[in-house]
Amino acid sequence: MEEKKEPISTLGVASELPEKPMYFTEISIPEIIKIPPQKPDIEQVISIMVEPEIVSMRLADTPCAKSFEGQLLSGKKLIMELKLKEKVSYVADETTQPAHAAHYEDVMQSVFVIVPKYVNNIPIERLLKANKIIVTPYIEDIYAEQKDNRTIFKNITLLIDVTFAC
Repeated sequence: MEEKKEPISTLGVASELPEKPMYFTEISIPEIIKIPPQKPDIEQVISIMVEPEIVSMRLADTPCAKSFEGQLLSGKKLIMELKLKEKVSYVADETTQPAHAAHYEDVMQSVFVIVPKYVNNIPIERLLKANKIIVTPYIEDIYAEQKDNRTIFKNITLLIDVTFAC
């Protein structure tokens, strides 16, 4: 019979989400990560911590139309580059079993949200230049599973909310 492992603790999941987001997207980021070669093998993963960070934003023109999914395209799309800072804590597969941590920051994801051309009669380009576009990433869920003594599969589900300060 297989030994039952303790559940992996997750840090960074939002305690609450926006109630009625108007401009948003939801994404899932699956990834297989390897423990760096200089670190010892894993006996058991303790926790996964994730902190999302918006690295850059830009606007792109789109057609004013209805997408295949039925979404009305306004003519503008906000494209963001998202970086995930992650930390995996684990018990080493050694006789002394010290706790170790592996850090990852190279997970980049490009996401987009359809935004209006104008907000309160102000062109969206002007709001972007004036830093009046607020992008808030919320982690909805972190799933992690140890595959072997050096490999972890994880899937992070995010809601990216866009609001305007005007």
